[in-house]
Amino acid sequence: MNDYESYKNANFGDERLGKRFARVLEQLSREPASSISAACKDPYQAKAAYRFVSNDEVTNEEIIMTARNVTIANINAAKPSVLLIPQDTSEMNYSNLKATSGLGNIGSSKTAMGVLAHSALAVSDAGEVFGLMAQKLWVRPPENFGQSDAKRSKLPIEEKESYKWLETLDMAGASFPESTKVVHVCDREGDIFELFCKAEKSGALYLCRRFHNRPIAEENGLKKLDDLVDALAEAGRINIHVPRDSHTGRNARNAEIAIKFGKCETTKSSKLAGNKELPDSIKVYFVSAEEIDPPEGQEKILWKLITNVPINGFEDAVTAIQWYTQRWKIETFHRTLKSGCKVEELQSGSAEKLIKLIAIYSIVALDIMLISYVARTQPDASCENWLTEDEWKILCRVANKTKILPEKPPTIHEAVVMIAKLGGFLARKSDGFPGVTVMWRGLTKFYFIADAAPFLM
Repeated sequence: MNDYESYKNANFGDERLGKRFARVLEQLSREPASSISAACKDPYQAKAAYRFVSNDEVTNEEIIMTARNVTIANINAAKPSVLLIPQDTSEMNYSNLKATSGLGNIGSSKTAMGVLAHSALAVSDAGEVFGLMAQKLWVRPPENFGQSDAKRSKLPIEEKESYKWLETLDMAGASFPESTKVVHVCDREGDIFELFCKAEKSGALYLCRRFHNRPIAEENGLKKLDDLVDALAEAGRINIHVPRDSHTGRNARNAEIAIKFGKCETTKSSKLAGNKELPDSIKVYFVSAEEIDPPEGQEKILWKLITNVPINGFEDAVTAIQWYTQRWKIETFHRTLKSGCKVEELQSGSAEKLIKLIAIYSIVALDIMLISYVARTQPDASCENWLTEDEWKILCRVANKTKILPEKPPTIHEAVVMIAKLGGFLARKSDGFPGVTVMWRGLTKFYFIADAAPFLM
C-alpha cells in the first residue's frame, strides 16, 4: 500500500505527533472499513490513535495541508502537461449520533445532521490521481436552517456557503511546473459569476458545467446564452464512454455526442448590479455536448460547459469535454470515503473529532484510486511496487486456493483482481473492472489474512 513516510512532516508542533500521524494512516489503510480499535489491533496502539485525534494541536487544516504538500510533490515529480482539479461537495450523515455535539443540518430535513465536505483532487488529463489538493470540512449553523433563497441571495458571496468554491480556488493554488496547465473543473453548483471573475483576476483557468442560462452582451438580437447555443450549427460528433451513476440510476454506456462551441461576453445578473467590485461582463467560451438517441428510459447526456480556456476549434471543444469527464473522479473519491472507509459509521462525542477523522480517512481513500489507475493503465507492471514479497505470496495462495506459487510475482492487474475476488468480485468477462466497494472489502479481508498468516504457518 501507500508509503506514509512523507506524512511524518506534518507541522503539529511536535515531531512525535507527525510520526503518530504516519502510523495511524498506515494502520487505517490496512483495514479502512474497520473501527480504529479493530484497525490498530493492539489496544495500546488504538489508545494512541484516539489520543492523536483528541490532541488540540492536531487540526484538520494541518492534516489537509500535509496531504496537499505530498500531492504537490507527486505533481512536480510527474510534470503532467495538463493538471485538472475537480472539486465537489458531499454530505456526511451522522443523524444517528444523537449525543454528538457540534453537528449541523444537512439536506432539507431538520432532523438530518452531519458534516459537509468540499474536496478537490489533483488529476492528470489521462486520469492519474496525484492526491488531495484541498478540502474544507464544516457544519452548518442551526440558525441557518430554513433560510429563504431570497434572503441568501442578498448576502455577499463571502457570507454564502457557495464561497467554498472561491476558497478552494485559493487553497488549490500552488507552484507547479511552468509547462503544466492547471484547470479547475466544477459541476453546476460552481456556476458562479464571482468565481469566474476571481479566476480571471488571478490568472486561474476553469471549466464548469453551466447551470444558469446566463445573460450575454446582445448578439444578433440574442440576450441569453442558451439562445445563442441553439442558434449555432452542430460542429461535429464524437463517441464517449459514460460511466455508471448509482445516484441517478444511469447505466454505463457509450454515447454519441453532438458538439457546439463558441465565445461571448457574459454579463453580471441584476442581483449583482450593485457590486461595483465585479466587472460588468467577462469573456467566456462555451461548449455544448448533447447525446444523440439515448437509450430508452435513460436521461440523455447534456453538458453545457463554460470556461476561460480558449476554444478555438472543434478539437479544443473535444478536449474540454474529455477534461470534464475526469470530474467523475471526485464523485468516486467521495463514494470511496462512504462505501470503502465507511466514514458515516464513525462515532465520536464531537463534530470536531469527526472532522479530523474524515480528513485522515480522505488520505486513506485515495489509495484505492491510485492503485486502480495503475492497474488500468499499467496492467503488466509488477505488483512488487505495491505489495511486499510475503504479501503477494499470501495473496496468490489464498485467492487461488493453492500452495503452488507462480514463478514470478503477479502483475498489478492480476493482484487487484485477486484482491477483489476476496471481496466478492466474480471476475466474469461482463463484470468489467472491480469497483470501489468490492476492492475495499477485499483489501480488508486480505490484510486480516496477511496479519494472521505468521501464526497459521
